[in-house]
Amino acid sequence: MKDIEKELFLSINNLFEHISIKNLKSSTKQLTKKYRNQKAAKFFVSEEERLSYIACRMMATFKAIQYALNEIKSICPKIKVQSALDLGAGPATSVFAFFSTFKNLKKLHLVEKDEKMLFYGKGLLTFSNIGLSNTTFEKNDILKIKNYEFDAVILSYVANELKNFQIEKIINRWAKSKSKIIIFIEPGTMYGFKNIRWIRQKLIDDGFDIIAPCPNKLRCPMAKNDWCHFYVRVKRSKIHKYLKDAKLGYEDEKFSYVIATKEKVKTPKSRILRFITKSKREITLPLCKDGKFIYEKISIKDKNKYKTAKKLNWGDSFDV
Repeated sequence: MKDIEKELFLSINNLFEHISIKNLKSSTKQLTKKYRNQKAAKFFVSEEERLSYIACRMMATFKAIQYALNEIKSICPKIKVQSALDLGAGPATSVFAFFSTFKNLKKLHLVEKDEKMLFYGKGLLTFSNIGLSNTTFEKNDILKIKNYEFDAVILSYVANELKNFQIEKIINRWAKSKSKIIIFIEPGTMYGFKNIRWIRQKLIDDGFDIIAPCPNKLRCPMAKNDWCHFYVRVKRSKIHKYLKDAKLGYEDEKFSYVIATKEKVKTPKSRILRFITKSKREITLPLCKDGKFIYEKISIKDKNKYKTAKKLNWGDSFDV
């Protein structure tokens, strides 16, 4: 398999070879504000904003989706994902993530109401030659889509723009279909997590199992002034650094997510929700476990647990 992450990185750079980026700085700042505010009725209002998104947000979105998909493979390896529906697909970001994760993927259907984003997505896939022959595109409002007959349905960075009743409509349509998995990903902010938390409870109330990140279906233990989120490290291109006036060659994308299934799932016992702390004598793990947010100390004397815990990081499951 190709190094798909590298191919996406090169495809984005190729797109900007014949585009002036001097006028994109202000639109990049505006886009950042929109993500912080979280509430945008019409997300892209100009060509500059679309290009700023591709330059500064696409790699981060890819990494977040890839992270979530890898959780499916890790926790539910027997569930086959050979087809997927992306509602609110943007510039085809999920194509790169799905094909980097599921080798036997045969069909991916993208729904996006922004015609220009679909145009850029097709261009990026054409340059990289990844998934183009297996991908179909539909310009439409995601709420008008009724065919959910795909193994997986994904909404990434979309639910924050929807009302609860609209999300309910999507979940109900998925529930009535033969689809096995539904995935929601949102920015790792208080507002993003608030929506993910509501979606999680809705899915549990409707009788579905949670694949990740939750290790159980008990009441979410996060306090009102706290939020459950994870992160991926994203390499910045020269264009990205220029547009954001950034010095570091990377950034950390924080996100919240939930994955549900109609299958029965054996989840890990706990999930690490923050950076772990280490000393010479013990490791402390901030865990979501048994419906509580706890700090579990593992002594060096407990050799098996200690050896396992040493290799873990924020976001990993802990099943010892």
